[in-house]
Amino acid sequence: MRISYSVILTTLLGLASSQAYTLQKTSSTAVIFQTDGKPVSENQDFYIVDQSNKAKVLVRVEKFNSKQAKAKVIKGNITSVQVGMSLRPVRTPASVQGADGQMATAITTKSKSRNTWGLMASYMMSSMNAKFSYGGANQTAAMTGSSVGLLGFYDYTLNKNLQVRGMGGLETFDAKQAKETNVCDKGASAECNVKINYLSLYAMGKYNLTKTKNKFWIGGGLGYLLAVGKSSSVLDTSLITSNQVLTLGLGLDIGSGTKNVIPVSLDYSLFPSSATVSASIISLKVGFGFGQ
Repeated sequence: MRISYSVILTTLLGLASSQAYTLQKTSSTAVIFQTDGKPVSENQDFYIVDQSNKAKVLVRVEKFNSKQAKAKVIKGNITSVQVGMSLRPVRTPASVQGADGQMATAITTKSKSRNTWGLMASYMMSSMNAKFSYGGANQTAAMTGSSVGLLGFYDYTLNKNLQVRGMGGLETFDAKQAKETNVCDKGASAECNVKINYLSLYAMGKYNLTKTKNKFWIGGGLGYLLAVGKSSSVLDTSLITSNQVLTLGLGLDIGSGTKNVIPVSLDYSLFPSSATVSASIISLKVGFGFGQ
C-alpha cells in the first residue's frame, strides 16, 4: 500500500511539474520565465501563483523560444512575486480561488471585452441630383459640395470579431451647382443649391478583419438624420423634415497607449431616392477615443 501511495504522489508531482513554468526574472513592467520546451504561444496569458496556487499577477507573452519566454505585466502588483514562483496558463477564472480569483475574472472579462468612446471630426463630400421645372422646361441640378461635422461615438464589443458603433452629432449637407442662366430659385439665381443642417444618429455593425492592436474593419448600418436648419433654391424646404440613410464603411482603429484609440473611417451614406431627387454622402472621419 505504501508503494501505491508513493507511486500516486510521484505521478501527481510529475504532472504538476510538467504543467508549471518557473519565474526567472522580473522588472516593473515585464517578466521572464522558463519554459523548458513546454508549449507557449504569443499573447497567451499566464498567472504567477504563490505556494497556495493563488494568482498574484497576470502576464501576457510577447516573445518566446524553446527555453524561456518574455511576458508583459497586465494586472497585479509585481512586487508581490519572487523569482522561483510558478506560472499557470490561464484556462478559466474559476480555477483561481479567493480574492485573486475575483481579480482574474475581472481581468479576463476586460481583456476580452473592451469598449471605447470619444469624439470624431467628419469631412463630408455631398452630392445631389434634383429635377425641377422652370419656364415650362424641365431642369436638372447636379450639385456637389463639402462640409464638416462633429460626432460623438461609442463602440460596444460583442466579441473579438464584432463591435457595434453608435454615433451622434451635428452634420451639414451642403451642395451647389452654377448654371449658365437664372433657372434656380424661380429664376432669381443661376446658382442651384441645398444646405441642410442635421442632427444625426447612426448605428453600425463592425467586423474586425485583423486581431492585432490596430484593427482594420468593414461594416454597415443605418442612420437617422433630423433636419434642424435648411435652405435651398431648387427644393421645397417645407417637405424636408428627416431622412434615413443606409451607411457602409471601412476603417482602422489605431491603438494608442494601453486603452486609447484613434479611429479612422471612410463611410458612404445613401439617401432613399425619389422620382426627382437622389443624394449621397462620402465622409472621412478621424477621432480620438478612450478605452474602458
